[in-house]
Amino acid sequence: MLNKFKQFVDELLKENGSNYKKSILEKYKEDKDILYLLDFLYNPYIITGISTKKLNKKFENFDKILEEHFDQRLLTAEGEADVLKGLLNYLQTHNTGTDTDIKMVQQYRYLWFSENAELFDKIVTKNLPLGIDAKTINKVIPGLIPEFNVMLANKYFDNPSIVEGKEFALTTKIDGGRIIAMKCDGEVTFYTRAGQKYEGLVDLQNELENLTMDNFVFDGELTLLDPGKLTSKDQYKETMKISRKDGEKYGLRMLVFDFMPVRNFLIQNCLVDYRHRRAELSAIFDLNEFKYFKLLPILYKGNDTSEIIKWLNYNIEHGEEGVMINFLDSVYEFKRSNALLKVKKMNDLDLEIIGFEEGTNKNAGKLGAILVNYKDNVVKVGSGFSDELREEIWQNQDKWLGRTVVIQYFEETCNQNGGISLRFPVYLDYRTDK
Repeated sequence: MLNKFKQFVDELLKENGSNYKKSILEKYKEDKDILYLLDFLYNPYIITGISTKKLNKKFENFDKILEEHFDQRLLTAEGEADVLKGLLNYLQTHNTGTDTDIKMVQQYRYLWFSENAELFDKIVTKNLPLGIDAKTINKVIPGLIPEFNVMLANKYFDNPSIVEGKEFALTTKIDGGRIIAMKCDGEVTFYTRAGQKYEGLVDLQNELENLTMDNFVFDGELTLLDPGKLTSKDQYKETMKISRKDGEKYGLRMLVFDFMPVRNFLIQNCLVDYRHRRAELSAIFDLNEFKYFKLLPILYKGNDTSEIIKWLNYNIEHGEEGVMINFLDSVYEFKRSNALLKVKKMNDLDLEIIGFEEGTNKNAGKLGAILVNYKDNVVKVGSGFSDELREEIWQNQDKWLGRTVVIQYFEETCNQNGGISLRFPVYLDYRTDK
């Protein structure tokens, strides 16, 4: 099974073009073993609890034990495919990453999969980059991978008239990390907006596990538990610093702004309007006492559009990014949608790094600016970097080249050569989900 999958992987990685990759998927779309492994790798709800670090853990005398003994159960398996599927099925239901499970995976690798150990490790840890995503797979093999999407906001200033005559609720635009908290049959899992699992959120996990209600999803933002007097931008940086580290993470909370039953999220279809979703969410927070979860307050509810700018200015004066417009009669759409609008004075873009410039004076010998591609124009971004980050990027340019970064700017403008540029571009962060 692994030899066949290795052949598939080698073919898939031979070229980068989208049409080429689809042709390889088409070639193998009737192969049940290939489909099983694709689902295992891309299904966001399959979790093994085995990271690369855990898989490489050393146990005293374990190598000697492997040489002298083996698991008698393996002898009854009809073939390698049954052994691999049996192991992967086991890890789906025993996904806490205990030492016992790690030893078992290492044993299987030694006894059955040493010939393809590297590929085996990447499958078990779900860390095998193939240059495709779930949407691409589902275009060729419809319905194979459950997709993981959340509702994303469009920009209010792109079409202000869309608000006229509609009832809406205003909430603060939070500068944090988007997070989905899911409790399904008593099991609590946290995901990024791209469907990647958040590991180690022990305080939030314990609080939801102790909650009597079950089978629901909270949608919100991960922020600092105690932000103190930090600005919104600094809160964001500290939040990301904690959330990206390995192991257990403390000092974080979740600001919750939406809710639905877990079954609706799993099928990516929720026809309940925001008015009723919000009412149920408010009832949950009225009936339960939370420490690590907070309901994001509604600033205004009605149809007076003048309140939008009023609250935008208020939030900006108080260090917030802006406001969000939630239409009361709109259902939850699992895509970027006009049902949710963001309003802020600074715009932001996800742009690719295409080069670097050395700094001068105090920044000599380290990064002065990154060069990003904006509508096929080169834009220089020299603000927003700490001294440590300037050192890190300059010393690791190969790692940062091609990375997607978030750039904030005031407006689009023209440069001296007549090309398109950005006014006041500032580096905000890099994207881990793109």
